[in-house]
Amino acid sequence: MNPERWQQIKKIFEEALDKDSAERGEFIKEACGKDESLQREVEELLISYDGESFLDKPAYQAVPGLFESEAEDSFVGTQLGPYEVTKKIGKGGMGVVYLARDTRLDRPVAIKMLAPKYTSNSQQRERLKREARAAAKFSHPGIATVYSLEEMGDSFYIVSEYVQGPTLSQTMSLGAISFSKILDIAVQIAQAVTAAHEQGIIHRDLKPENVIVTQTGTVKILDFGLARVAPKNAAPSDPRLTRKGAFLGTPAYASPEQLLGSEVDQSTDIFSFGLMLYEMAAGSHPFLATDSMTTAARILEAEAQDLIKLNSAIPRDFDRIVRKCLNKKPADRYSSARDLLHELEQVRIRDAKELQPPSSNALWWWQFHQAVAGFGYYLMLYPMWRVKEWQGGIEGSLLFFPVVVAVGVAANLRLHLWFTSSYYVSELPSQRRRVRRWIRWADYLFVFMLALTAIRIHTLHAIIATLLMAVAIGAMVACLLIEPTTTRAAFDQTEQRL
Repeated sequence: MNPERWQQIKKIFEEALDKDSAERGEFIKEACGKDESLQREVEELLISYDGESFLDKPAYQAVPGLFESEAEDSFVGTQLGPYEVTKKIGKGGMGVVYLARDTRLDRPVAIKMLAPKYTSNSQQRERLKREARAAAKFSHPGIATVYSLEEMGDSFYIVSEYVQGPTLSQTMSLGAISFSKILDIAVQIAQAVTAAHEQGIIHRDLKPENVIVTQTGTVKILDFGLARVAPKNAAPSDPRLTRKGAFLGTPAYASPEQLLGSEVDQSTDIFSFGLMLYEMAAGSHPFLATDSMTTAARILEAEAQDLIKLNSAIPRDFDRIVRKCLNKKPADRYSSARDLLHELEQVRIRDAKELQPPSSNALWWWQFHQAVAGFGYYLMLYPMWRVKEWQGGIEGSLLFFPVVVAVGVAANLRLHLWFTSSYYVSELPSQRRRVRRWIRWADYLFVFMLALTAIRIHTLHAIIATLLMAVAIGAMVACLLIEPTTTRAAFDQTEQRL
């Protein structure tokens, strides 16, 4: 389905919502004309909208009274079995989350009261019990432990480990995250997801709001108590918790197959994880729009913008990993979370090597080169100014000002790297990746303008022309041969990164 088709469906769908129920059928038939496929798609969306479609907003937004008012806070200050409910700490489309104290073990716990639509019939309740039991048997340091699933009349609530700390969404809202921290968070999430997948447990709703980053830097994934347990090899599949084609998850972090109501497997979590990696690195979601429907259309059809263009500090290996996660077809993604974890760990190993303090002698020579090149560039502004005066007019300015630009970029950035290597060495690798292209193009411009000026004035001012040509040749040799060598020596790398 292409974006134009989505827009056509969306327009009719939104107009149909404004009609009375009795008028909708006739309106849709008239709006779709002879396009029966279009009519069927709009009607299916309307049916889903009234049920459990991805078009629904979270319940507390779509139906404000559902979890608001006295019903929402009625459990605060009450006792649910051995649990003393102390306060409400969150809410969403699937229910309300409370902080409580387990009076038997004197420990804090999180209690998630599930919305009635997820426990409304016996099949759903039985499926929920099975999956909660499976999640409770599974233990991993990166996953909030599920303690129990309790019944209270017609309601269910899940009791799990209470994890204190900001969500990944809140962490991202504070500003850019360093690449080293992105890698650390990514590897921890991948380790937890890998362990869950190898136990046959699929989360289906991985998103920044379901990831906690504690003060110690430990990452915990929440809501595995609502995860789907995949059937074992030859075992008959269990009844589904939701009806075929229904959507369970968050539209902005859903995979294409989720949005289309297809069967999901481990690849769904890999796609959602890829969206989180992209958002951490770029600072923005690649497909997010003003409404769920347009967001879904972009996830299904659009390609994410080049990550390196948004954050030049991101290495290409990491960008390649993210792009593989975000392939539209499940078969084109990683075959397993373990394969994804392995590649992330390799990137982290390479990044850690970059952070190792270089040997003092080699670093000194590298710093010396940066300082000499920076100040040498500035010194060349004087003879170029004299050339401007000799030539005069527009020609003099055209020879002088491009050199000013080149010097302003190359010299300042080299001195910036020198300062970083002296006082903030842990940031040096990312800063080098960020500025290397700027320095290189400024070097090329500097060399070109000096050589052009030397050729232009060689018959009038031979000595100055010789000086300019010599500096141009020296700068080119330094840029292409000397600087890469000093860089490799200083940082003990096998690959040239400048």
